[in-house]
Amino acid sequence: MTYAILFIGAVLFLGQMFSFLFEKTRLPDVLPLMVLGMIIGPGLQIVTPDMFGSAGEIFTTLALIVVLFESGIDFKVSSLRGAVGQGLLLTTVCFVLVGVVVSFAVHWTLSLPLMASFIIGSIVANNSAAIIVPMLAKLKIADNTKTILFLEANLTGVYSIVVALALLGVLVKGEAVSAGLVGLQIVKSFGIGILFALAAGLFWMGVLNRIRRMENAVSLTFAFVLLVYGASELLGGDGAIATLTFGIVAGNIRMFSRLWLKKFEFKGVALNAEERVFFDELKFIFKTLFFVYMGICMRIGEWQFVAAGAMLAVIKLLVRWPAVDLCTSKKISRTDASVLLAMCPNGLVSAVLAAMVAQQLPGDGGAVQDVIYSVIFFSVIFSNLMSFRIEKGGLKWLADGAFTVAGPRFAAGARSRRSPRTKSLLNRKPGLNKPGFRLTQLRVYM
Repeated sequence: MTYAILFIGAVLFLGQMFSFLFEKTRLPDVLPLMVLGMIIGPGLQIVTPDMFGSAGEIFTTLALIVVLFESGIDFKVSSLRGAVGQGLLLTTVCFVLVGVVVSFAVHWTLSLPLMASFIIGSIVANNSAAIIVPMLAKLKIADNTKTILFLEANLTGVYSIVVALALLGVLVKGEAVSAGLVGLQIVKSFGIGILFALAAGLFWMGVLNRIRRMENAVSLTFAFVLLVYGASELLGGDGAIATLTFGIVAGNIRMFSRLWLKKFEFKGVALNAEERVFFDELKFIFKTLFFVYMGICMRIGEWQFVAAGAMLAVIKLLVRWPAVDLCTSKKISRTDASVLLAMCPNGLVSAVLAAMVAQQLPGDGGAVQDVIYSVIFFSVIFSNLMSFRIEKGGLKWLADGAFTVAGPRFAAGARSRRSPRTKSLLNRKPGLNKPGFRLTQLRVYM
């Protein structure tokens, strides 16, 4: 027990150091945390997944709840107005193309069932904002391109969660899979979860001001999130979707009150700065520990899964190439197009979804987890290497040969005035629009 406590403290301390180095060097903290887990796990076999027992499942579920709630808070419904053009188009096309191509590639190469392969495809199609945003700090690209990437990372997170959980729910039922059954399961479980979460979210945000008068009230919102997840599951709904919906309500309550609830004289309050910091710190703890746990659970001896992960990370880049070329404006520079292509690493959302699949789907779930973990590892490496080369002026052959965009090779507009949409994104938190602001200050962990 003493060694376990020492280990947790050391990992959290190292997590802070890796996070600091991430901001300075753009070396994603995901990689050293995963490597640490692989060394003490399958490498030296000091720790094995069996040692965690049921505690590992509880930890994974709690990590999923925290990730989903934070994802919902960070997802701003108002951003869809600015994403109707290139952002939404690129996000949807890339998600569908990557998901479909990756699914069939997994089905053919690993001989996994088609539904399990589509779960992998829907998870691989997700991008991590937490890794993308710091990488953009040293890249001279237009503000519009940064906005597209930020919106894509957040939207693909929602797409991935909804599709993966819907497919997983169907497989867990163990019934014959058909289009009608998939639709029925989605409507039933998601409908119950969404309706319950909407009611719970409006109730909680309506009474939050009174709750804040209580002692230690900051943690009560997290306690209520756990209640929403559990109650939704008991009612026959999907607890994960309920948690995501509750987060969306909490993150957009002011807009909901102003636009749709005004006639009911509903006055909801948003989470304050102290509550947001609490959830940021909570998510950092779960993120740090989970990536080490992920490294411990990786079966690096199963080389077919490791190789499949590297292959899928390459396929993801190849599939994004025509999508970026077709969906972005012809006025965008070739350098910006190269950045849009490269910025597609997987992160925490993908890792937690993979762990959830492994828990609920015996047999094939372990293969799904191994493949996704490998994809995360290699996609982070590839995106980081490509962004570094682009920053140093490399990959010009890629920009010139791969894209038909009519814009200049270099992003001449990178230092231009910020667009209204970018200003809106940067003004979400105090101080983000001040001189000297860097994108690394955006605390997102998707």
